[in-house]
Amino acid sequence: MKIIKPSYEIMDPIDGQAILKKIELIARVSHRSEGNITETSAPDFVRKLIQMGDESVLEHVSITVRFICDRGVSHELVRHRIAAFCVSGDTVIRSMAQKSWTVKELFDWQFDVKRKGRLQLIKARSVDEATNIIVPNHIKKITYMGIKPILKVITESGRALKCTADHRIYTPNGYTELKDLSAGDYIYSNGKELLENEDWLRNYYLTENHTRKETADFIGCCESYVYKAFKKFGIKKPWSDRPNRHPGHGNKGMFTKEQRENISKKMTGKNNPAYIQDRNFVTKQAGYQESVRHLERNQCEWCGSTSNIEIHHKNKNPTDNSAENVMQLCPHCHHLWHHDGAIGVFKDKIVSIQELGAEPVYDITMEEPYHNYVANSIVVHNCQESTRYCNYSKDGFGNEITVIQPCFLSDMTYLDMEEEIPCASRGFTHKDFAWYNAMQHAETFYFDMLKAGATPEEARSVLPNSLKTEVVCTANLREIRHILKLRCNKRAHPQIRELMVPLLHELQAKIPVVFDDIAERIREQNE
Repeated sequence: MKIIKPSYEIMDPIDGQAILKKIELIARVSHRSEGNITETSAPDFVRKLIQMGDESVLEHVSITVRFICDRGVSHELVRHRIAAFCVSGDTVIRSMAQKSWTVKELFDWQFDVKRKGRLQLIKARSVDEATNIIVPNHIKKITYMGIKPILKVITESGRALKCTADHRIYTPNGYTELKDLSAGDYIYSNGKELLENEDWLRNYYLTENHTRKETADFIGCCESYVYKAFKKFGIKKPWSDRPNRHPGHGNKGMFTKEQRENISKKMTGKNNPAYIQDRNFVTKQAGYQESVRHLERNQCEWCGSTSNIEIHHKNKNPTDNSAENVMQLCPHCHHLWHHDGAIGVFKDKIVSIQELGAEPVYDITMEEPYHNYVANSIVVHNCQESTRYCNYSKDGFGNEITVIQPCFLSDMTYLDMEEEIPCASRGFTHKDFAWYNAMQHAETFYFDMLKAGATPEEARSVLPNSLKTEVVCTANLREIRHILKLRCNKRAHPQIRELMVPLLHELQAKIPVVFDDIAERIREQNE
């Protein structure tokens, strides 16, 4: 076990004078008073803006800070949702009802008297990571994070997302920063429906007694796919439980032989809705795909299924049957490529990652307990270090856990954990020893669970709140002022104050005009 103290690092070089001039210019553009700008006018002008409470222009300057702290403190930081949720303004957010808006549109709602209340009513899409099913979640707020360099990730299914390099994306191996991904890696995209979940289908259709149409509408597909899924799993509702059943309807023998022949004649040739006169370019599942016969394969290129193989055209042009444009897919995989609004996610391969330069980016705050959202049909998260996939028995972690020394205990960071323990003869109290003993036991039980065959995400359940974690947070000056007011207050938790008070003093030294009033207020509280 290793004991360290909490710390922080400001990751951006801060030029206080340049920041004040930028804020003044932006504010005066909106006030149409650029002619009043002088070499020395910025400090007094920005100070006056803050005194008047007009802090919206502060949102155009952002600062990134890296915190090394325990899990308890990190949760307080994450509540502000400032941790690298940076996506471009044209990113599309889709609701459960299939309505969609860009992030920039939703951000502007917050300043529109008629619309700002509607933001919290949107049922946006998050992912329940335990089931990989899309669930409704509410947007708490959207914050402008400044202009930053962004990357564009494009997937094999045609989905694309523009975001910062440190933005974390949901992958089969957990949440991974975009800068650590490359072409050929897999990420999760919104698209896979619930048709493969037999237990859910049985519960929704049989136990909750919904109709097949209601099931299809909830999943986001047509009834024919639901019918095939029911047939695959042998799901059949008793006649007495069928809500749409009318007595006598569909009974065998309801039509005479002559009536059946007349119906057959009426549906022959061009009278049949499925009739296609030009059979050169119809799909393979209809039985005619002569133009792509040379491309036929015996299994789905995506999942390997060998039943009912269909032709998928990547550019959605059924007449373009070039080898680069045609894929062989089973009905299930074919469906999820075309339906990005389905209630689930699927593995999507990254085709390319491109650098696009700098653009305005935004941070979305979601409600608990789901710390993710679907952006352009790709699942993204914040950038806090997760214990879910961290295996502390590996060399990358030194084969030990690292814990943060609480500020209200005696200093133990200098101890050699293999030779020394805190004891009364060395000035340690019973409280010190109790904490140390709890950390040692937690580490022992954690490694015991791993030896017993538990996965890292299972073994982490015994890890302590004092476990060290790292959070990279990016926030604009207005948000930073709000955070410092709350977390430097004498009523805030001692461990969060241990980080935030020094950060306040350092920022005050670099940009005094912006942080003088907060530092003075905190000083008065402590007197």
